[in-house]
Amino acid sequence: MTSPQNRRIWIGLGAVVALLISIPAVPGCSWRYRLWAIRTKSADPLFQFEKDGKAGYMDAKGRVVIQPNLHDVGGFGGEFHEGLLRVKDEVGYRYIDKSGATAFRLDAWLAFEFSEGLAAAALESGPSRRVLWGFIDRTGRFVIEPKYFTVSGFSEGLARVGVEGQFGSTGYIDQFGNFAIPPTLSDGSSFHEGLAIAIMDGPCLITNGGSCSPPKFRPARRDADYDCRFRIIDKTGRPVSELRFDGARDFSEGLAAVRLGELWGYADKSGHIAIEPQFEYSGEFSQGRAAVSVNGKWGFIDRSGAFVIPPRFESAAAFSDGRAVVYEKAADQEGYYRFIDMSGAPAFPATYAFAESFTFGLAAVELPSTGNSGRQAAWIDTAGRIVYQFRLK
Repeated sequence: MTSPQNRRIWIGLGAVVALLISIPAVPGCSWRYRLWAIRTKSADPLFQFEKDGKAGYMDAKGRVVIQPNLHDVGGFGGEFHEGLLRVKDEVGYRYIDKSGATAFRLDAWLAFEFSEGLAAAALESGPSRRVLWGFIDRTGRFVIEPKYFTVSGFSEGLARVGVEGQFGSTGYIDQFGNFAIPPTLSDGSSFHEGLAIAIMDGPCLITNGGSCSPPKFRPARRDADYDCRFRIIDKTGRPVSELRFDGARDFSEGLAAVRLGELWGYADKSGHIAIEPQFEYSGEFSQGRAAVSVNGKWGFIDRSGAFVIPPRFESAAAFSDGRAVVYEKAADQEGYYRFIDMSGAPAFPATYAFAESFTFGLAAVELPSTGNSGRQAAWIDTAGRIVYQFRLK
């Protein structure tokens, strides 16, 4: 799908650099998603809609809780986290609560969503106006001072930080700003299920910078005796096994997608191969299923690696709320999106011009074109019923 199933975001370097792991339904890559959707599991169940180019929010029953008067409309971000939403306006950043009232304003260069009680925010520092990152609390006060070159949000009590603008300076801090894992890594993901994916060797350089593809690394020195491959580490920073991978994704339901050579399989939490690499692409496990690609077609496997839904779709996203969105296209015909149930059968008859996955019982869809009505979107429930319909800008 054009929306990532997993996301790893570094913030700093004077810009937002996103390393996206995605299942593409169409070629190309864009910062702006076609539809707004809740994309992170930690978000609150409030759903964005548009009216006259402005954003409002509704609850899961379609009741408007914040009128459409927010200017920050777009497919990226815009999620409530821990009861607060970050909003950019003419003055700067502010955080609003679920009633739409301003909780506090923040004079920052850039700021992000809350996770585990803290939010990453950056200030310009010194005559060179260097951008440094720290963390604010729910009053807008910096409780971890801005001194890091890059940061990620907190996950399972730890946040990834870079102390310099070079690889080999990545570590993890706790919520007091103390290093739980020293800044000696070349790369690292957020922790999920007690484990993270990291490059322990270094220094390493990204060889495909600026790409929306998963990052690829090589040693910074030509005579290096290390290979910049990924390992699985625990919260002490120790690898759980000797295995190294050419690519790896976050753990979900006890398994992580890993790449050896050009093929993807899955590793378990001991760091050993649980499903042999045999897929062109692979997504995270959700509700006991994972979307994988073979010979250009997508299907779903179970935890043994056996196909429970044969590979026949042009693309497929992870199961959520018992539904998965897939893209189908017959020869010489226009493609469409639909939802399937756990058996692979259509969950309901409707098809869409575009669709995002279900979250908290609702999914965002773009309805098929009907002449001069413009782009029409809707939030639907798991039975395919329209809960709220609106027009896209």
